[in-house]
Amino acid sequence: MDPAYYVAAGSLRARAFQLDTVANNLANSTTVGYKAERNFFDIFNKAKDQGRGLPLSPFVNEGVVYAQRGMDFSQGALRHTERMLDFAIEGNAFFTVETQDGPRVTRDGRFTLGPDGMLVTLDGMPVLGTNGPVTINPANGNLHVTGDGSIFQENAYIGQLELRAYEDTRPLTRLGTGRFDPSLAQDAPIVGGVVQGYLEQSSVDMASMMVEMIRLNRLFEISQKVASTLTNDLDARSLTIGAGQ
Repeated sequence: MDPAYYVAAGSLRARAFQLDTVANNLANSTTVGYKAERNFFDIFNKAKDQGRGLPLSPFVNEGVVYAQRGMDFSQGALRHTERMLDFAIEGNAFFTVETQDGPRVTRDGRFTLGPDGMLVTLDGMPVLGTNGPVTINPANGNLHVTGDGSIFQENAYIGQLELRAYEDTRPLTRLGTGRFDPSLAQDAPIVGGVVQGYLEQSSVDMASMMVEMIRLNRLFEISQKVASTLTNDLDARSLTIGAGQ
């Protein structure tokens, strides 16, 4: 096969993955606590690995193979909601939530009270404190949460939110509903704290994502033209050979 096909095919595949990532980021540009995704790529050179030593092999045969997606855990902007059970984290920590599959972490602090007074997420999962699920009696007055996650009602201490931070966020696996699986990550000291009455906004920069989408669409079109030119050239050579026979 013409080595240029590896370049064109690799470029098309890479742009397709990049466009998919951009589309997902744009779809979550208003999702509370969402962390934007980034793509990482590796280079391959099939002809070079065959050891034929052709002078142009290091240049004309290089292609791109998709490696993996990663997340950008940069701090998102905080939006003031004035709601007593809305919480944001300014810093590197995460809230901890109990799910059917075990503890999960999240930056989405939109909490509410369940029928039994338990502090839960919007889909009913218990929010964990340092001594288990947090339970609040609404009759005991307004809730106040300090920066370290300590919970008070009318100056009476009732518990503390379990906050978790990690040395390296790369092992965190996105699970949907704004949660991550932390089972492979190593704990780290918490820097920053909880802010009550605020929510962390998505870390997606809408303007830059739109510019990136336009750029990738143009690159995808160029790669398509290259692939089309190679296909037409191959068809023409095939017809010439067939006519010669």
